[in-house]
Amino acid sequence: MSEPVLVGDIGGTNVRFALARRGFAGHCTVSDISVMPGDDFETFDEALNVYIRQLGSRTPPQALIALAGPVDEGKVQLTNRDWIVDARRLEANTGLKRVRLVNDYAAMARAIPELPESDFQLLQKGDCDEEDRDPILVCGPGTGVGMATLIPVGNQGWKVLTGEGGHAAFAPYDDREWALAKKLHETHGYVSRELVLSGSGLNAVHKALCEIDGVAWEELPPQEIMDRALKGDRICRDICEIRARGTLYFVGDAALMNGTRGGVVITGGVAERLADWIAAPEALERFNTRGPMSKYMTPIPIRLLLSGEAALVGAAALHFDEGAAG
Repeated sequence: MSEPVLVGDIGGTNVRFALARRGFAGHCTVSDISVMPGDDFETFDEALNVYIRQLGSRTPPQALIALAGPVDEGKVQLTNRDWIVDARRLEANTGLKRVRLVNDYAAMARAIPELPESDFQLLQKGDCDEEDRDPILVCGPGTGVGMATLIPVGNQGWKVLTGEGGHAAFAPYDDREWALAKKLHETHGYVSRELVLSGSGLNAVHKALCEIDGVAWEELPPQEIMDRALKGDRICRDICEIRARGTLYFVGDAALMNGTRGGVVITGGVAERLADWIAAPEALERFNTRGPMSKYMTPIPIRLLLSGEAALVGAAALHFDEGAAG
């Protein structure tokens, strides 16, 4: 086993930490996992120090933290939380000798080759030839919407290209979605995919549909919306269908633009909760129907990731990749 590294996965809702090692078979394993609500802390530094105190003398000298936001010269402003994370400040205040920050979807994407098939739900088999090692798209809705492309290098290595595709413009498909987009534009101006598909936009979508239908809005938790959708509530059903079908429409666009014929992996807590809606034929049709390019889409495998530890594993893989490259 390799020497351990402290890894983190920091999203808009939770902070996750673990110790990671690379085993003799080459795959990364994580232990000492801690999941804490981000709302419990005023700063990320406070959360990290809580975990370091839990580890005590077992704290390793290096850390790689994956965060939901773009990395700029060792700093990250989280997209859906008012935290600014600074690698150099963490080194000065935590006792860690080296801290590296990466985008959370760089870690999420890098995890995919490390995970067993049992961590995925197959949505579309496709006919991808694994020996071709084509690029793989990794994206989906959680608190926000993340996106990255996993690019094969040589016979075994991988590189990750991250992006902010979740902030691309929402593309309505039918009359209901056009009405939603128009209503959201009135209140938000720019209507992004993230606004419509992610957890952070749930109330905005719900409120807009209520206004369109002339119904009084009341804030509902996500599970209540799903429960009402299954009982036939029109607005709640539309929320689930719009988000599930919109997710497949979005990843289809990204797969077509990136040429990710090695497969698509849909991720995120919202996607997991909407698994049955995402697996519906109407949603998969949104992915595959591309006019003259439809035949390009149907061979692309689509899987739904079901592992909450994936980004921690991917963060570890990125750390050990850097060591191998060096």
